[in-house]
Amino acid sequence: MRLSQASDFALRILIFLGQTKEPQTVDLLTEALHLSKSHVMKLVAQLAKLELIETTRGRGGGIRLRADPKTIRLGDVVRSFENDLGVVACLKDGPVTCVFLPRCALKNAMAGAADAFLDHLNRQTLDDILLGTQVVEA
Repeated sequence: MRLSQASDFALRILIFLGQTKEPQTVDLLTEALHLSKSHVMKLVAQLAKLELIETTRGRGGGIRLRADPKTIRLGDVVRSFENDLGVVACLKDGPVTCVFLPRCALKNAMAGAADAFLDHLNRQTLDDILLGTQVVEA
């Protein structure tokens, strides 16, 4: 299973924000994480919509974690950013051509594997990850 850049980058933003109490800017996140500004802006907006971070405009404003890192489950974050978790064609949205459908045991096996992957991630919180992650100098 491969995650999209959106999931990867969203997790990086959360980790970075979890390492500081100081509000951050899009420009600072862009530079520190080596990401494009457009990606960061889009992901910050989505993370704010999910109420994981808060954004405040103006002097003294910025971007910071809103949720307690102990409550942010990695699997939930990934689910929020992944449009397609189908690891085989028959689990994806849209029409599927497969000689084994509608009765195929592979489909259920792969669906179970994807669920197990996300369940494993949900046993990890942002707080768990912060404990074992090198601090990035801002």
